Amino acid sequence: MAPKSTGPIKKSTTVRAPWYVRAGFAAAERVAPGAAAKVLSKMWFKVPGGPERRLRGKAPAGAEVFTLDCLGSDMWGYDWGEGPLVYLVHGWGGCTGDLDFIGASLVAGGMRVVAFDAPSHGNSASGSWGPHYSNGPQLVGAMSAALDKFGAPHAVVSHSMGCLTSVLGMRESGFDPADTRLALIAPFVGGTVGFRDTLSSVVPVGPRIVERVIPMAERRAQVELSKITLLDPPVKAPTLIVHDKGDRPNPFRNSEELAAVWPNAELMATTGLGHRKVLVSPEVNRRVTAFVTA
Repeated sequence: MAPKSTGPIKKSTTVRAPWYVRAGFAAAERVAPGAAAKVLSKMWFKVPGGPERRLRGKAPAGAEVFTLDCLGSDMWGYDWGEGPLVYLVHGWGGCTGDLDFIGASLVAGGMRVVAFDAPSHGNSASGSWGPHYSNGPQLVGAMSAALDKFGAPHAVVSHSMGCLTSVLGMRESGFDPADTRLALIAPFVGGTVGFRDTLSSVVPVGPRIVERVIPMAERRAQVELSKITLLDPPVKAPTLIVHDKGDRPNPFRNSEELAAVWPNAELMATTGLGHRKVLVSPEVNRRVTAFVTA
């Protein structure tokens, strides 16, 4: 179905660089695109926020806490409830706490939820790049580690970059995403378009910077951005896409395109919630819970 910070600059789902930094990058597009690209290629992989932000995920009462090996690091998570298995997958710079509201509703609705923090996120140990940096492959590895332990899901509820990495993790672990109900909240669609859009939400990047920063980021993460996207190949799974029209880091138009490409997707548009408040909206919670428990 088609459908403010004044500190050092960093990639974040909510923080925009101060005006003078944005002005500097706008000027660098004309006079120093290579130098700007080097800064951005490092900035992209910096996990936003300090411990006070990352350690906000707690295991609910009655949940069983676990640790798993993920690419050589200890990954923290919890297993809660009884019933069909649902994975809760946070996005870049997020943690299990982002999906507590939805997770509680799913357990009350007869679902079993497994939630986990990716390396260098939340309560998990640092990944191979240390405590302040991570990358997409590490988030994919987190999903793969959970699948290897707990098995095939009835559904996956994911947010932002977690939408992309959960689908990639299923494929890497030999699970067909088409067999799973997918609830994608404010999805990062990936590819060069998604990379550019999210980067542009923090600082202005023109074509001269973009053409230089993309190969730098690809070399560092050892991935080809154009090939890690939700848009291709389309997934035939029953899918609910929830996206706010005012989402800045992941523009709403990308979800419109995704809903048009995926054959069994429906798009729920919200207004006034942005990128993060959509996770605690009662209306969104009811819709996601009804979709997953159908």
